[in-house]
Amino acid sequence: MTKELVGFLCPDRLCTYMHSSVEMERYLTAALKKQQDKRYVIGAFYESSYWMLVVFYLRDNIAYIFDSDRATKKKWEIKSCLSLAWTRYSFRAGTRNM
Repeated sequence: MTKELVGFLCPDRLCTYMHSSVEMERYLTAALKKQQDKRYVIGAFYESSYWMLVVFYLRDNIAYIFDSDRATKKKWEIKSCLSLAWTRYSFRAGTRNM
């Protein structure tokens, strides 16, 4: 049996929790913990007319956020939730890189 390398964040939950940073952070932290045997966890977010893709490299303890609106350098609420969830997950796993 081959282990799956990629895990996914639930788009429905991401949309549901988009307006509650506390619930979003809880979901993200729990989802990362649940999928800790995966090599990568991927999630797509839509906020204020722009798409963002987050890729968590769990074994290397690195996370990347790809923002389709890099030019304006706006502060999106989802980025702070991602950062907090990643910090909580990665401190349990060891070192942190983002």
